[in-house]
Amino acid sequence: MIEVIVTTLKEAKQAERYGADRLELIANKGAGGTTPSFGTIRNVLEQATIPVHVMIRPHADSFVYDEADAETILADVGLCRELGADGIVFGALTNDGRIDEALLGEVIKHKGEMALTFHRAIDDAVDLMDAITVLNDFPEVDHVLTSGGQATALEGLERLSAMHDVAEMNILPGAGITADNVSQLVDRLGIDFVHVGSGVRTDGQLDEQKFNAIKETMTR
Repeated sequence: MIEVIVTTLKEAKQAERYGADRLELIANKGAGGTTPSFGTIRNVLEQATIPVHVMIRPHADSFVYDEADAETILADVGLCRELGADGIVFGALTNDGRIDEALLGEVIKHKGEMALTFHRAIDDAVDLMDAITVLNDFPEVDHVLTSGGQATALEGLERLSAMHDVAEMNILPGAGITADNVSQLVDRLGIDFVHVGSGVRTDGQLDEQKFNAIKETMTR
């Protein structure tokens, strides 16, 4: 199964048509993703027939948020809940590189029944294994999107495996996943869901052949 990064309604429709199983809806892909506009969220949710998880990240400066950022985050969480999003993708750290448990707790209070993915903020944590242990205390966290602290999931495979062994939620590998390496990740981690972006694109555009190649590799 494949979760695909999309940034527009057009991309959402394409990804669904090409065989995506879930969409991660973001803006500002080049900066790692920020919260998309109200109009984009609403239109994608109205027209997609597969689950949509919306990025909640007010800016790309860092994963450390002040009080004003927190107000924006909680407002966007409420908006996604009201619009009927299937899930949100959120992560926050403290100044010393640990999970921001206080803000995570507030997000959980506001998210209602939406699924929650703690995103790649975890890859900037001072201690990834400690971060997973902290997240284990939050049963409302359904997935952790991570590359194992490395530039790509393949480079972080050893750490991903260690995280997978202790995590009480789903470890969702992401970053640099292609048809050429997805089988290594799936086999080593014993998973059936991956997160892809550039691996299903050619010159920045979604590529149906690359979708098919990844899906075929995962079902062998």
